[in-house]
Amino acid sequence: MKLNLRAKIIALLLILVFLAALIFFKKEKRLFWPEQPNSSLPSEESPLPIGVSYETYLQQGIDYESIGQTEKAIDSYQKAAQAKPESYVPYSNIGSIYERNKEFAKAEESFKQALSIDPRSVSVYKKLYGLFRHGFGKNHEEMTLFFKDALEKTNNDVNLMKLYAFYLEDVNDYQSALILWKAFLQVEPDNELYLQKVRS
Repeated sequence: MKLNLRAKIIALLLILVFLAALIFFKKEKRLFWPEQPNSSLPSEESPLPIGVSYETYLQQGIDYESIGQTEKAIDSYQKAAQAKPESYVPYSNIGSIYERNKEFAKAEESFKQALSIDPRSVSVYKKLYGLFRHGFGKNHEEMTLFFKDALEKTNNDVNLMKLYAFYLEDVNDYQSALILWKAFLQVEPDNELYLQKVRS
């Protein structure tokens, strides 16, 4: 009971923080900027012994993965990561392979490695959400703390906020989810999804 109450309090605090950010960004006319690349990272690729580029290794990984050769795919992604240490993408792709193979601990490690390179990557947080929710089966309090951290790191990214609203519905916290859908509707009053959620 205490865990549920704590999770509920954290959820409400998250909603309040998001609503405050929503109002601020609306006033500043900066609402929902697309995710920007981290420009402070170096842009030079690491030299490779045989002149193979990051893009080549990454594409090899994708090709191997598409035909089910996961070990070769992981090897290619690791080489891509060595070729361009500032890119989170190889680790994100490795994590996805491990998750599909139900190697959840390795998947989590890879996703967290990706986030250590780009802490604002919404796509990786979405993958980590799926892993925590469906792979590890984390409880409501753990998931709420996950969203709290993800939203703080991504400056209340709207796509993660929507994912949070869907999650709240999934765990039958319709009241908290409704607060979020109403907030979204204020920004996009003609959005059919938001209208449907508020009416239902």
